[in-house]
Amino acid sequence: MNFLEGASTNTVFLVFIIIMIIVMMFRPIMRRVLGADKFKIFSYDNYVNKKHKKFDWIIRITTIIGIITLGAIQISTINRGGELRWYLWPYIVIFAMIPLTESLRAYMEWKYAENRNNYKVTLLDLGLLVIITIIIFATGFFGAFDFGW
Repeated sequence: MNFLEGASTNTVFLVFIIIMIIVMMFRPIMRRVLGADKFKIFSYDNYVNKKHKKFDWIIRITTIIGIITLGAIQISTINRGGELRWYLWPYIVIFAMIPLTESLRAYMEWKYAENRNNYKVTLLDLGLLVIITIIIFATGFFGAFDFGW
């Protein structure tokens, strides 16, 4: 899947915008199809209950500590003349955090939400994000980039 290899910046940007529109439209469409509750996109307090908020913040703080720790390890490795290791890149922690927080949300919606269809939408949304992320990184954004692996 290298159809963007050698493509102009405008073409790559257009494909990126199309993918973002698909991702952003997926949740509202699935919520309507499955009859789930509306989700406040830019709301700070999108928690099912206090327990969900507590666990979500534990994951977030652990993520911040992990990013700082992995960044320090990478810097010390570089200073000693070592090579960068992909499994120590700080964004790996972010890619681990997103499925964790969404899985926590799905569990809390399944266990405590009044509308039982909410967790299905969350799991479908998580599945779409995981699939798109894997495709983008496996193909180097369809041949537009070389990630060096």
